[in-house]
Amino acid sequence: MDRDTLLAGQTVLIRDGIIQQVGPSSRVRIPAGTTRVEAGGRYLMPGLADMHVHMTGPRELQEELLKMYVVAGVTTILNMRGTPDHLVLRADIRAGRVFGPNMYTVGRYVNAPFFVTPDSVEQEVVAQKRAGYDFIKMHGELSREAYARLNAVGKREGIRIIGHAPRTLGIDAVFAERQYALAHSEEFLYDTTGSSRDADLPKLEPRLPELARKMVAADVWLMPNLTAYRIIGLMAQDLSAILVRPEMKYLPAVVRAGWGPESNPYTQRFGPEKAPGIFARHALLQKLAKAFDSAGVKLLVGTDALNVGIVPGFSAHDELQELVEAGLSPYHALRAATANASAFLGSSPCIGQVRAGCVADLLLLDANPLSSIGNTRRIAGVMVRGRWLSRQELDRLLESLAAGGR
Repeated sequence: MDRDTLLAGQTVLIRDGIIQQVGPSSRVRIPAGTTRVEAGGRYLMPGLADMHVHMTGPRELQEELLKMYVVAGVTTILNMRGTPDHLVLRADIRAGRVFGPNMYTVGRYVNAPFFVTPDSVEQEVVAQKRAGYDFIKMHGELSREAYARLNAVGKREGIRIIGHAPRTLGIDAVFAERQYALAHSEEFLYDTTGSSRDADLPKLEPRLPELARKMVAADVWLMPNLTAYRIIGLMAQDLSAILVRPEMKYLPAVVRAGWGPESNPYTQRFGPEKAPGIFARHALLQKLAKAFDSAGVKLLVGTDALNVGIVPGFSAHDELQELVEAGLSPYHALRAATANASAFLGSSPCIGQVRAGCVADLLLLDANPLSSIGNTRRIAGVMVRGRWLSRQELDRLLESLAAGGR
């Protein structure tokens, strides 16, 4: 994942969850007693990272959701609404007490009405940093003074600010304060009243080059989150078609029930007549993703997994497909879910690359994802921190998840 190419005939040597050596099979000496995974004719790539997920519900349910990420080849996640319980879950995963992808987490949202004054914002940022959260999430409204303090204190304390644009300040405030990351490309659709009007949409496309330049200059990461936006339109158009997608059977039954017509928040707000407008905005966001990628904006895969209609793990492959359909090359889409995530997280040791010194989070595929992005779904095996799961073991996990879903 450092260039758009294949390395053929390689051996990857792993010890204690870390890649020790990568090199031509004729040269790499394999120590006695090593477990061999024969992968001839297959393709090895880094495990995927989803930088926008939601871990909710009781602990037992969350542990089932973690399995869904692994079976889909997602080996790193960022939980975007956190509580102290998530700090415990994160520690349990890292210690091997819980099976799942490596998890990072934000704390509670830092915005109005929970925190209003600059001083209250500062106190909460300091408290979350000391508690051990990985990022601070902004989600809603803040005054200009409080938003400036949020970013200034984050930089002072060494904890990065991510999430939404401040709803009543607009995107220019994000550039001015150099917020670390935006969790949705749809933030560019809203004005400073938090509205997205049909009449304003044609004005955005001509501004894409200018906005891309500002993103690069301010060094802001972006999660295009195309899948989540498109799913809203599909649910408005025909919810039943979403609820019968094959991956739905792996969801815990309580989650799937909450997405039904009686309680689905999107279909209660948007009828079928709203679908064309949502799809028009989605098409504009596709153009934005392509323009931003071409300009060098740093992109990540973030799917809003477990938001209504977004199936954990499987949604990462949907987002890769969305990015390619928007005009990114398969390699650029894959970087957004691998090496870019490592740079974004500042992870040490590194993830998202198949090279010595990086965590052994790996995805073995039956076909080349650089020639067709859909091949990321053709999973022959997954390695999580050096633990190898064959296709047979992944299938047994899926059967267990399906039984729980029933």
